[in-house]
Amino acid sequence: MPKGQDASGIIIIDERNRVLLVRQTYGKKKWSIPGGMVEDGESAWTAAERELQEEAGISVRDMELSGVYFQPHKNRYIYTFKADHYVGTMRIDNHEIDQYGFFDLEALPRPISSFTIQRLTDAIQHSKTVFKEETIDRYEILYG
Repeated sequence: MPKGQDASGIIIIDERNRVLLVRQTYGKKKWSIPGGMVEDGESAWTAAERELQEEAGISVRDMELSGVYFQPHKNRYIYTFKADHYVGTMRIDNHEIDQYGFFDLEALPRPISSFTIQRLTDAIQHSKTVFKEETIDRYEILYG
């Protein structure tokens, strides 16, 4: 199987332990972690920072690696970083993203994927980097 395109995102956790999510304008219009594909020649952390700027108009000064997830069905890695503050004024691009907000883990908006919930939970519950394999049979989109 050829190597798939890696992806990267940043979870921002505010002082009330809420997480920043953005709602996609395409596909199933899911809520997700700000992030996207890692371009050729780009590092995972640079991709995460670029996507955060593109999707939410903000940046972070300090972030740490929260999780590395391997998806064997796509032969790619998903890198998740986390930060506890951001710089700038939040805004949406109204192209890929049409809403954003901070949410408690117990009250996440829908629709959202089980994989997004897993990465959010790992970022909040673990102080060290999490390494996991994410298989397609565990993936579902949660509605309602």
